[in-house]
Amino acid sequence: MPEPLLQQLQEVFRNVFENSSLIITDATNAADIHGWDSLTHMHLLHRIEEQFRIRFSFNEVSAFENVGDIVKTLQKKI
Repeated sequence: MPEPLLQQLQEVFRNVFENSSLIITDATNAADIHGWDSLTHMHLLHRIEEQFRIRFSFNEVSAFENVGDIVKTLQKKI
C-alpha cells in the first residue's frame, strides 16, 4: 500500500472510530475494529469518498472484505 495513501486512509479510520492509536493493514476487517458495524461501515465509506473525492459503486462496496479491497479500489480511482 503506498505510504501516503495508507496514512490518509488511516486518518479517516481514526476519525470515524474515534481512536487516535488505530493501526490498519490490508488484512484489517470489521471483526478487527471495535464498533465497526453496518452503520459505521457506511459512514466510513462516505468519509473515504469525501477524503479522496471519489464515489464507490454498489458492486464495489459489496465486494469489500477488508481494508486491502478498499485500497485496491481507491488506487484504481485516483
